[in-house]
Amino acid sequence: MDKEPSTGSIALKLKKSILLNQIYPVRMPVKWYYRGERVVLEYPKNFTRFERFLHRYLGGPTTIKRPLDEVGSSIWILCDGEHSLAEIIYLVGERFKERVEPADKVVDSFIEILLKLNLIRLEKPKKKGAKKVVLRGVKSED
Repeated sequence: MDKEPSTGSIALKLKKSILLNQIYPVRMPVKWYYRGERVVLEYPKNFTRFERFLHRYLGGPTTIKRPLDEVGSSIWILCDGEHSLAEIIYLVGERFKERVEPADKVVDSFIEILLKLNLIRLEKPKKKGAKKVVLRGVKSED
């Protein structure tokens, strides 16, 4: 027995598409640079009280240098406040094809990591008439 897709799942995808068009990831002011074609993020370590105590006596770096892979570098560059989350998912999916399937989950996971590390923030669109991107397989009725 074949199941037909329910209308509820289409409505859910449409809602998700609308929400993703209203979220704009923006990089926080952290040091970053290119090493070859890849991005390296450099940001301060968040020491716990005990780690600060140890650091005073043992020394060591106070920053973390995190090299990103090709996909992560692309996502980081697109987190400029000009591209919605939907656009980032679309562009990364188009560029990396099967390497990032499903693109929405890959981008979502990476954005979540950047948020937890306080390396990006999410904003609403700044101007009216911002570009909209429709998720693959979902048609919106505007």
